[in-house]
Amino acid sequence: MRLWIDECLSPTLVGVAQRRHEATCNAYRVLLHAKDPALFAVILREEWLLVTDDDDFLALAMRAELHSGLVLLPQRARADQPPMLEAALDYIDLHSAKADMPAAAWMTNRVVEYHDEDDTISADEWPPSRS
Repeated sequence: MRLWIDECLSPTLVGVAQRRHEATCNAYRVLLHAKDPALFAVILREEWLLVTDDDDFLALAMRAELHSGLVLLPQRARADQPPMLEAALDYIDLHSAKADMPAAAWMTNRVVEYHDEDDTISADEWPPSRS
């Protein structure tokens, strides 16, 4: 997987992600303070999975025919973010293995969300299927 860490999260998450996957962030790509639609266009074009705490990206993903996925982390202290990202990546690895798919393929058009209230993780198709 290719993970793009949004600027609203701790920059240490790039290192956490790089231990397991390719990773970048807004600062590395000289896109600090980019507007969400412009940033999402780059992420879509280059097929990155976005890790963010900004649920405004759900609306952008809803309009995209195809995206590489989103990981939504809750807004917490930056020191709390690395274990949440590790847990989300473990969740993705577990569920993609159960589906016998590469993690990047399993994440296509999917949102993985870490829930702050009970420290659980869920995944949903996004946009939701219309079946």
